[in-house]
Amino acid sequence: MQNILNLNLREKAGSDSYNRFEYQAHWILYHMLDNIQNKKPFLIFCEFHDDMAESEYSPSPTNMNFYQVKTTDTKEEWKLSSLFQKTKRKDGSYKNSFLGFIFYNFDKFSSECSSCHFISNAEFDNEILQWQSIVKDKKELKKENLALYMKIKNYVKVEYPTMDQQKFDIVIDRFIQNTFFTKSPLSLEGHVEQVKGVFFEVASRFNLDMKSGYLLLTNIMDSVRKKTRTIIRTPISYEELKMKKGISSDIFNELEETFNSIPKHDEVYDSIENYLKKNSLSIIQINAMLKGLKKHHKKNLDISDALYQDIIRAFIQEVDDLVEKNFILIDDFAIQNELLENLVEVFLKQHIHQEATSMVLRGVFYETILSGQSSDV
Repeated sequence: MQNILNLNLREKAGSDSYNRFEYQAHWILYHMLDNIQNKKPFLIFCEFHDDMAESEYSPSPTNMNFYQVKTTDTKEEWKLSSLFQKTKRKDGSYKNSFLGFIFYNFDKFSSECSSCHFISNAEFDNEILQWQSIVKDKKELKKENLALYMKIKNYVKVEYPTMDQQKFDIVIDRFIQNTFFTKSPLSLEGHVEQVKGVFFEVASRFNLDMKSGYLLLTNIMDSVRKKTRTIIRTPISYEELKMKKGISSDIFNELEETFNSIPKHDEVYDSIENYLKKNSLSIIQINAMLKGLKKHHKKNLDISDALYQDIIRAFIQEVDDLVEKNFILIDDFAIQNELLENLVEVFLKQHIHQEATSMVLRGVFYETILSGQSSDV
């Protein structure tokens, strides 16, 4: 991959706004999660020659796929003409269009560029869909729809008028056959919550509590943001590129190992059951509280219900304060039970949510004091 590692990084195509940066970062995480769900090892590079690059998971890859992530709140769908629209710089010169940039990848990187992908929250018009339907079936657009092929070719030729014709003909065919368009499932307004939802669906295999899940999510998102913002110079070695801009599927394995020491739900249930049995609570009472705690663990995965999560965090903070104020007496189960009953009664008068029942709060109480659960998420 010497061309990719040695070529100067080009001017960015306008990805500096905060909202667009956050959307791009969340889409990168979404792409990583999709690979995890499909059990596909990955190695991605944040903001390297394009918004994202991806190579095969290998110590010495031979090529890369490149991704442009473009958001719009003014277009319902992209047309070929808008994707080939150049923008004027302050000095009067013109910057390549979106697809002109993609053509550049195939030109400069040759066979090291396997494919390029244009990702957007907007739809694509019929011409683009027709283009895609043909090349995704491994058919040649030139043979299946010559008129559309020539239209695309002419658009590109306008941006690269001085390129050697023989070389242009080779590159244009690779560009047309290996450029792909995808409508992102992430909306502009809800992408943060959408990615959280997918993340917790994937992270459920870790059997983590909500606090641990948020720590895992925060660690990975911070890594994506940091790698995206990191500025590098080329030429650069592959190992240095991986260190400064790369994220692989190993990050999930490493973080999973880190969190393996955190008590899992089944361990928490067993710990609570044994503790309450030792203190002579009836099986009926124990099962009711465990049922409440299990209900809480399921409900707490519903990240759309921010009120519930706020209420539970507030309750855990109350429990932490209660333990601190009554540290000397809290080991006396009779006193502990009295403190719990008073806390639940007062708390339910101040916080109303149909899912935050007395049994749910009792279960959360014992999870907090026995497993070290904290209100800090």
